[in-house]
Amino acid sequence: MISEITDLDRILVAAGDVIINDGYDAVSLERIAQRADVDADRIDAMFPSVGDILVSMLNREFAAMYRGIVDHIERDEKGGLLSRIYLYTLSTIYERPLAKTLFVIDRDALNAIMRHSHSFSYVPQIGVRAEMIERLQQAGMVRPEVDARALSHVISTYSAGIAITAPHDDLDVVIRGFCDLLSRSADTAVVDTRPGKAVYYDWASSLTLPKSPPADGDR
Repeated sequence: MISEITDLDRILVAAGDVIINDGYDAVSLERIAQRADVDADRIDAMFPSVGDILVSMLNREFAAMYRGIVDHIERDEKGGLLSRIYLYTLSTIYERPLAKTLFVIDRDALNAIMRHSHSFSYVPQIGVRAEMIERLQQAGMVRPEVDARALSHVISTYSAGIAITAPHDDLDVVIRGFCDLLSRSADTAVVDTRPGKAVYYDWASSLTLPKSPPADGDR
């Protein structure tokens, strides 16, 4: 059964295409309408503003990314280990053109979209953060002697290095090489990694929940 492509699908795909190929500053109702082949008045009736189109586009991209990562983790018997979680997270970002543009090439665009969504500056932390490493330690997936915050900084630095030096002809080799080092230095020798998978599922779910704006005094 072939699913019908709706106007909403066309609009959100078109918005992402404009950002990927023309840049965030080129986004406009008219440009999206032309790229989507949907009447501008029709789009205007569906969305209060261009910013709302981009928020919907981003939510759609996040959902697809998380589905992909979770699917990889679920099918991998070692999927709950830190090295595997990082492998699938980083690979997913680089495999998806829109995600790569927003998380690697133009993070200012990502921040601007999130500001519209939440009315304050917020960049979703899709990467591997210290809090998640600590949760994986508690679940027995990461060695207890590992300094979670130090390791998080190392991973962030490595990720930034890949972004700065992109494109890579051997990206898969580069990512897998680092993940092998991560496995040797941080992963525990467990057979059942389901507790680690549960940690990631909870973590990913928390990233998709709406965030409350900070109090005036916290801005």
